[in-house]
Amino acid sequence: MNRHLSDLPGEGEQRDPVADFFARERADIRDLPAGADRWESIVVEARRPVRRSWLPWLAGAAAVVVAAGVVWGNGRGPGTEQAANPASSTASVSTETVATDSPKVGGPSATGTPSSGLTTPSTPAPLPVPNSFDVVSMTNAGGKHLFGLGKATCPKGACTAVIGSDDDGATWTTRASFTTLTSPGPLATPAAPDQLVGIRFADPETGFVYGSATLRTVDGGRSWKPMDVGGRTVLSLETDGSTVWMVTAAKCQRADSGSARGCSGLDVRSLDVTASAPQQTQSLNVSQPVESAWLSMDGADAYVSVSYLDQTTQTPPRRVSGKPVTLVRPQGCQEAGGLWVWGTANRKGGLVAVCQIGDAHASYGVATSTDRGATWSDARIARGLGSTQPSGVWLTAVDLDRFVAVSQGLPTSALEPGGAPTLMASGDSGGTWTRPKTAPGGATEWVGAAGGGLVYALGGGRSYWVSHDSGATFEQVQLRR
Repeated sequence: MNRHLSDLPGEGEQRDPVADFFARERADIRDLPAGADRWESIVVEARRPVRRSWLPWLAGAAAVVVAAGVVWGNGRGPGTEQAANPASSTASVSTETVATDSPKVGGPSATGTPSSGLTTPSTPAPLPVPNSFDVVSMTNAGGKHLFGLGKATCPKGACTAVIGSDDDGATWTTRASFTTLTSPGPLATPAAPDQLVGIRFADPETGFVYGSATLRTVDGGRSWKPMDVGGRTVLSLETDGSTVWMVTAAKCQRADSGSARGCSGLDVRSLDVTASAPQQTQSLNVSQPVESAWLSMDGADAYVSVSYLDQTTQTPPRRVSGKPVTLVRPQGCQEAGGLWVWGTANRKGGLVAVCQIGDAHASYGVATSTDRGATWSDARIARGLGSTQPSGVWLTAVDLDRFVAVSQGLPTSALEPGGAPTLMASGDSGGTWTRPKTAPGGATEWVGAAGGGLVYALGGGRSYWVSHDSGATFEQVQLRR
């Protein structure tokens, strides 16, 4: 690591906390009168045992003992996803975004008499979530550790920040920010260079941010290093805590014209969570550019679904972990239409499929499987989800009865997204869908179930929503209090 901490894109744009510390120490040096008394005090002080607690935060990450459980995860769901305030002079990027009180040399003691030694500094104070922060992705690392990725405003302009909570969302602090990276939001394909669309953590220390740039952290998000993914764009990244799975594309572009938009050259890559680079697992061999492609986890099983602008084009979902398997189509789903699957948070081997029914209203259908997609229930019309369209439906499943979905919630390569996404919930295996009694007031862009009855929802802004009753009601949680 060089003196600029240039492990991240944008050399020279990050503060070095060690250099900052010594700069403050040099500034605190005072001229003292020479004399025998002064020389004697220096000799006495030099004979004292060395105090090794003068900078405890440098070794803090290495001393952390992690104890986190892995829950059954699904899709982009958690556990299953320094920027400055505009008027602030705080540096825009830091991989160790904390403020420290410098030790003082020769400062007053508790009794008011001068002290000739070093005083132990106070505990470093982490920086708060920026006022400009706009959350676009969340992840649950277990053990009450949550992380978020979002847009922010740095002194030099738009940037992206990572925030974290170690108390299940009661308090949040900024972990790092990247002045050379931006985010188009969760509903846009990352087609431009240096864009991030998601964050996932395998445990409280090891995590990833991804998009047209991909980075990895092993210290809880305080420092990040680029990951070699062969120059490809990562459309989706999920982990079961031990293996990381990615869907990547050779090329993505956004445009108004269907012929000039989408992602092509798709493949699946994976790596052990302790590894530094993924290996290609298989090519998806898609027939034309896709609007979006994503992974969903059911324990250690990883499934890939693909969505096209042309709704008659299809690539059936595949289980890409273990021995790859193409899933069969549920009875009642239109043969020429799309089919997408998600795992459940609480039912091992349980999958939920959304498809096109092909009736007069172009309705969506929902089917369930208890055996990893080997057999399915007949697809039933999902009344309340609206008619099929390229922006599709994003779904998260608590179990095989309780679902929460965002209509028009799939990422798109269009320059201008379609209609506003809408949050809907079902308690009868997808037969009927209604708005939760208490739900986010604006457009919801993403939902994720994380075990038990816990469901997260994002709609942008400086807060997120959480449900403890499987999506029946939601309450708002502020990221900055």
